[in-house]
Amino acid sequence: MFNVEQLSLQGPLTAAEPAATIGELLPVLKRGEAVVVPSGQTGGPQAVLLLPPDAAFLETVFAGQPAEPAASLLSGSPYLCRVVRLEPDHSAAEAFLALEAESLGGGRALLAQRPDGSWAGYIAADALLAFALDERRRWQAYFESLSDTVTDAVTVVDRSGEVICWNPVAEEIYALPREDIVGRRIGEHFETETLMVLKMLDEGRLIRNAYHRPRKGTHVLISASPVRGPRGEIIGGIAAEQDITQLVKLNEQLTSAHSLSHQYKAADPGLFSFAKGRGLALGRVMQWAKKVAAADTPVLLLGESGTGKEQLAQIIHGYSPRAGEAFLTANCGIVPAGLLETELFGFRGGAFTGSEGGQPGLLEQAKDGTLFINEIERMPLELQAKLYGYLSQETFRRLGGNRPIAARARIVAASTADLDALVREGVFRADLYYALNVVSVTLPPLRERREDIPAMLQMYLKQFSLQYRKPLPALSPEVMLAFANYDWPGNILELRNVVERCAILCDGDYVTMEQLPPALQARQPSLEAEPPAGADTVDDAETGGADGSAAADLKPLKASASPSEELRLIRDALARTAGNKSAAAKRLGISRGTLYNKLKELGLE
Repeated sequence: MFNVEQLSLQGPLTAAEPAATIGELLPVLKRGEAVVVPSGQTGGPQAVLLLPPDAAFLETVFAGQPAEPAASLLSGSPYLCRVVRLEPDHSAAEAFLALEAESLGGGRALLAQRPDGSWAGYIAADALLAFALDERRRWQAYFESLSDTVTDAVTVVDRSGEVICWNPVAEEIYALPREDIVGRRIGEHFETETLMVLKMLDEGRLIRNAYHRPRKGTHVLISASPVRGPRGEIIGGIAAEQDITQLVKLNEQLTSAHSLSHQYKAADPGLFSFAKGRGLALGRVMQWAKKVAAADTPVLLLGESGTGKEQLAQIIHGYSPRAGEAFLTANCGIVPAGLLETELFGFRGGAFTGSEGGQPGLLEQAKDGTLFINEIERMPLELQAKLYGYLSQETFRRLGGNRPIAARARIVAASTADLDALVREGVFRADLYYALNVVSVTLPPLRERREDIPAMLQMYLKQFSLQYRKPLPALSPEVMLAFANYDWPGNILELRNVVERCAILCDGDYVTMEQLPPALQARQPSLEAEPPAGADTVDDAETGGADGSAAADLKPLKASASPSEELRLIRDALARTAGNKSAAAKRLGISRGTLYNKLKELGLE
């Protein structure tokens, strides 16, 4: 986890031959050099280490044996040392700290030998012990700072379940001071059978983002892993818990709000916010929706983000025989993966808290109503299998439960992704895809139904004018043209937000270009001033305006144009201005009165 501090070895060392005698070594020691003599033994101490202060002792004790080999004379003495071979990719500190405890006894020092056989140096046993203690304190300081810094609750227990670390976030989540739990068994404060960290100790497996309720009213996502000793045995466990209590409470409030508002009917005008207008593309979608509503099969809604998939799901529910039952929503892109299974299927009583009640999931809460699952492409594969099991059998099991529960909720799923491609890539289950894809409805993006924009604009303007208590403004021709020419990558949601912005910023009778977001203002064709009443043409219409600032795509209506050409130009102008006659007249270079006359002549009124 942390780099080991640098370990300084003592040296240099002079290597002697195995047969070197006491007499040969004394001059070297007296020069102040340490000497290493290979012992020739296998296992245990492998070399004799002599230091300069040893010269006087050797000269006195072995005065009559100067020709005797030093290794044989000292083979049973504390001069024998363990040799530690250094690996190319490891430091000396790592090599020494990896030794077993029993390897440190029986010698005055430890010798370090390089891979090429040369001597790197030596370290006394007491110096190594001091280094090891300092290293332990350093690692402990890093770990304590880390546990105090992270935003998760950190719990560390030893093999017996005794708490050895309890960080400030854990104190805050559980309102349990460190001094009341560190040094005690964790089971003294929590129900033993519900503790994930103890299960992990018993099973020795890693746990990632598992939903957990260690106490009533507390919801966490827990990740835990065993701590293994030098021989691979489990010596403890560490758990990090992310507090999601507020998220769960908010989700419960939203679920309650959905349950209270399940009386949504298709007649509710708010549901038709995306269905305003009379375009063919939307008309086909609504026809499909009414037919699908009468059936009882799953429905798959496809389309870009913001096209109104949830509103369409509510309309299908409102037209269906289930209209009097609940309409509930689950979003796989918002709910954490560890919580999603509980969100959909609930959990049995006693699975986490030891209580009997448990909690039903959205499938149970929807009962005979409709469950809308948004962004289903983000659902984990294991949950996809469980959802497919429900669709095929109409039964499921709560998390932690073994009793099958029957449910009749209708599933309406939505996705912005190409599920067929995800099936081929293996990231979405084929069986679930085919089960959902009995009937699929694709919602067209707003850029493909521009003819519906004017009706939606008027609806949102009325809505936000009432909300902000302002007079209902009109849209200038330039603004209408900007709305019609924009591609709306955010679809209906973006359109609604832009209209709300305009309603907030507008203080006059008209919404102007200055009140639009920069994205709508950029590269929008400009329109010239309204021609005087009665004027049939604008002098500068064909040349792009006296100042050359008019857009290059203006198509003026020439007096010499044939009826068929007039009809084509007028239709094109109306289409490009979303039906706004003032804006269309400016594009054509004629007055609004002239345009009305032309429309009557050509039978377009």
